[in-house]
Amino acid sequence: MKDYTETYTAFQKRFCDNLKKALKKAGMSQRQQLLSGLDPRYIARIKKGEGNPTLMTVWRICKTIGVDPKNLFEKS
Repeated sequence: MKDYTETYTAFQKRFCDNLKKALKKAGMSQRQQLLSGLDPRYIARIKKGEGNPTLMTVWRICKTIGVDPKNLFEKS
């Protein structure tokens, strides 16, 4: 069976990097995150690669900042 650990780590890093860029570009403040129902502490954990967001969470973040969810998974 193939070891997917290295592949997953690269995928996770790409997702986190893309999320950071999208949030920065959107200029979303912690206050806006709270108003949208997103916990800024949880988003911070996701950006660090410590959280494991559900698809619903990814969708909510993307809808809040106006980004297509697929953009968070694509290679830059």
